[in-house]
Amino acid sequence: MPGNLREFAKLDKECVVIGVSSRVEIWSKEQWQQYYQQSEEAFNDIAEKLVDFDFDL
Repeated sequence: MPGNLREFAKLDKECVVIGVSSRVEIWSKEQWQQYYQQSEEAFNDIAEKLVDFDFDL
């Protein structure tokens, strides 16, 4: 991987490889953990709102 992309992704030592749809993403472990924590909170908020949503099927 070119140096400029490693620098942009902050890849130093440990990395995480994620499959997303039809592509692969490579994250630094620290960056991924931060993103995942923020996303998990948002997903929990969305899930709580869906529970309160009245689905008429």
